[in-house]
Amino acid sequence: MIYKAVLFDLDGTVLDTSDLIVSSFIHTFQKHYKRELALSEIHAFFGKTLRAAMEYLGPDKVEELIQTYREYSLTHHDQMITIFSGVIETIQALYEAGIMMAIVTSKTKKTTLRGLKLFDLDKYFSVIIGADQCQNHKPHPEPIQNALLQLQIRPEECLMVGDSPFDLISARQAGVKTVAVRWTRVSWETIVAEKPDYILEDMYGLLPLCEIQ
Repeated sequence: MIYKAVLFDLDGTVLDTSDLIVSSFIHTFQKHYKRELALSEIHAFFGKTLRAAMEYLGPDKVEELIQTYREYSLTHHDQMITIFSGVIETIQALYEAGIMMAIVTSKTKKTTLRGLKLFDLDKYFSVIIGADQCQNHKPHPEPIQNALLQLQIRPEECLMVGDSPFDLISARQAGVKTVAVRWTRVSWETIVAEKPDYILEDMYGLLPLCEIQ
């Protein structure tokens, strides 16, 4: 099978935003609860929406927590995010080979574009599906289905690359082959449990899956 399109999660897959996310959670819960969140608590929500995290971790102050988190995150965004090794080169090679690409993320579209533009990557993605463009979020298949619809591509012609179980579940339910990245901060056991179709040790490994030398 020659894949014609690749969908990417953003955080933890394309961009290394882990330090920013962790720092934002810690700041928020220190401010409102004087509480130190454990890394395992934070990592459990990687790949889910911010609202879902706050509804679980602080159900009595959801709107306040979201506002504090976003203010802190946006202030420190450009200084605290980096990009994973091989991502730029791989995305360029896919683009030059005519592979269509989309971002499917639990972030808003506006924040997603801000991150991509930092590394001049926005020009490669014809479609961005953010949390603000779906009624249902990963692990529901709707975000993946929206991307397929906008790309005008069949599920079997597409790969989904992600770093969380929610990415894999969403893609599988939409009929898309799943690709798990080994550099995830999420518990590897939870990812293996979802039986990804492919596993990447680095982003370059995506090229042979798309038959690009």
